[in-house]
Amino acid sequence: MGKYFIAAGIWLGTHVPFAGWIDWPWATAVEPETGLSPLSYRWMNALIGSCIPLVVIAIAHTLHRRQSAQRQTFVLLAGFFVAIDGLFITESRYALLNVYMVFLGLLGHWLWLQAGQKETHEPVRGIVYRVLAGVALGGAIAVKWNGLGYVLSLLIWDALTRKIWQASTRTMIRSLLAGLVYGVLIPALTYSLIWWPHLYLTGESLSGVHSSLISFHRQLAALGHPACSRWYTWPLLIKPIAYWYETVGSQAYTVNNLGNPALWWLSGAATALLFYKQALNVIASVRGHFTARMTASSAATSRLGTSRLSTYLLIGYAANWLPWILVSRCTFIYLYMPSVVFSFMVLAWWLSEWLHLPPERGSSRTMGLAFIGIIILAALFWLPLSLGSPLSLENLQLRWWLKSWI
Repeated sequence: MGKYFIAAGIWLGTHVPFAGWIDWPWATAVEPETGLSPLSYRWMNALIGSCIPLVVIAIAHTLHRRQSAQRQTFVLLAGFFVAIDGLFITESRYALLNVYMVFLGLLGHWLWLQAGQKETHEPVRGIVYRVLAGVALGGAIAVKWNGLGYVLSLLIWDALTRKIWQASTRTMIRSLLAGLVYGVLIPALTYSLIWWPHLYLTGESLSGVHSSLISFHRQLAALGHPACSRWYTWPLLIKPIAYWYETVGSQAYTVNNLGNPALWWLSGAATALLFYKQALNVIASVRGHFTARMTASSAATSRLGTSRLSTYLLIGYAANWLPWILVSRCTFIYLYMPSVVFSFMVLAWWLSEWLHLPPERGSSRTMGLAFIGIIILAALFWLPLSLGSPLSLENLQLRWWLKSWI
């Protein structure tokens, strides 16, 4: 599916009249190997990558139902964090596939959440949203198989929010059938149809192609590529990928998919804290007792730990990250993209809580503003590594904080 997007961008860039409006040298220069300008096969990535923050904003807006200034802060911070992250900027500027999977997966999530809001009062619209969600999720899987994490997280979250184990037998069967149709059958049908043009042109069979793909992945070595990184290193931003490096005189040019270190480390800590709070709440619920009196801050974190929103974020994060424990082949940090979006949203929630605490909690508000300022400064500091901007060797060394980043 990602290749179809890129191919559509190339076709539009060479056939639609608006392509002639762009006459900058870097946009019209043709590569002798391909006969194409880099802009023709990259602009679609840039467009779809730029839409990801908007989809994140839509998801955050749907999840946070209460109209308040805190909701607006949470929504804007969630989209803003995705927009300024170095990994997403780099992946959106090259003709790579990951942004298409993330976009379609998150779009499927937003449509599914919309369906949940519509189905009570507008059942027909709810069904339409569910069908469209299934199509989007099938498209995400057709970009890369790890798009299955988006489906897994929605099915788990939907079962938890509906509490199907407490429902009547009839309601339970209805919920299970709905999950099967909208979360399994429609994505599977969409996935199969997306393969049809390839199968038609090559004469291959769907089963034959997938047998070859599975064999290929099984034969991949666990190590060997210099950019290999294990799943547990991704949240710590241990091993980004250098897509390009060149020195010209005293200047260095590099394109690196390094995420924003401040954003990643803070969001990782926020997610770990939320997991901890959620675990405490689950244990307390099982034991049947809660602490009656809380401080203002602990009350806020408790609300977060038990809310519908936090459950969704934690399931989305875990379902897209933890399955990689089972994979022994060489893996790369861009596989963490589906998970890190949920981590950014967790941090956005914490910060929106802090920024809207009562005036007597001014220290927390100050800390929240300080964290946002640090994240913005870090984005500007490491931006040259995403854009391939010229840097002196000394300035480049200043940005390589870990030896593994080189």
